[in-house]
Amino acid sequence: MRPILIIALFLLTTFSNAQVTLNPTDLKNLLAISQLYSQFPNGGDKFAKEAEKLRTPVLNHMVDALMVAGNGNKEILENRFLARPSDEELVLWYVIREIHYNRTNEKQAPRPDSTVANEVLSKKIDTRWLLDNYYYRIHGGIASLFNKADLVKYNFNIDEMGFKDETEKAIFFLNMMESLIGGRFKVLQAMKNNKSILEFAAKLPTFNGKAYYYYKRFDYEDFKWIGYDKEEFYNERHIGNLFSTLIAHFSALAGSGEKKAAQEVYFKSILHEPKYFKFTPLKDDLQSFYNQSK
Repeated sequence: MRPILIIALFLLTTFSNAQVTLNPTDLKNLLAISQLYSQFPNGGDKFAKEAEKLRTPVLNHMVDALMVAGNGNKEILENRFLARPSDEELVLWYVIREIHYNRTNEKQAPRPDSTVANEVLSKKIDTRWLLDNYYYRIHGGIASLFNKADLVKYNFNIDEMGFKDETEKAIFFLNMMESLIGGRFKVLQAMKNNKSILEFAAKLPTFNGKAYYYYKRFDYEDFKWIGYDKEEFYNERHIGNLFSTLIAHFSALAGSGEKKAAQEVYFKSILHEPKYFKFTPLKDDLQSFYNQSK
């Protein structure tokens, strides 16, 4: 295959060519939803009351997802919210993101919301950025739900959720883990609260029928990504966070005398996969531990 054709195919598969055209009502309501989100990023009754007035056939799913995420109940785990949305809808979610950041960025004067929206709607955006943004926008509902909910009976079959490739599947998985236990485990580990770490670990859902630490399908090419306003490599941030989560889990098990369970987390996860160590600042320690474990 000629190099120019390879480049063309890559661009077609990683950039959304869904330059979205909205009718005046949809655009007006999308702007209003974005403004509401920026005021109430965690949802709530006032958000729900106002968002309900902004429904259109194009925006219904977005309104539903934002309201359910704000409620923090188990509806957020339904396939209609966790399965991959269309490229067109993902672009609308990116409008919400860009308007929110434009309004909250203290480093520069905000531009008109309509200018920001039209800019997003008219340009091609990496679909990996779009997909990651969607799961980030609803992550608060998942995190809030897991404060009390036992999800051990839930299983997410990632291969049946409409994702286009291994990169998209990893984006979903990494976002789910960060929503459920990523930041939570960091705080609990700093507090040396092994008991709570293990309590949360015991009520996690499974992915493809197995415990979360079995998932290690990360053999796609890393890519540049913008979280808030800084460009970085996606895997360094997100797989790096997963390493921190796994280390916290492993350490809690080892510190509680659960040797067999700790060994399973270590040997079945990316903690025992040297090819992924480059994504964490702890790579030298992990390599040393790996060398001793052989």
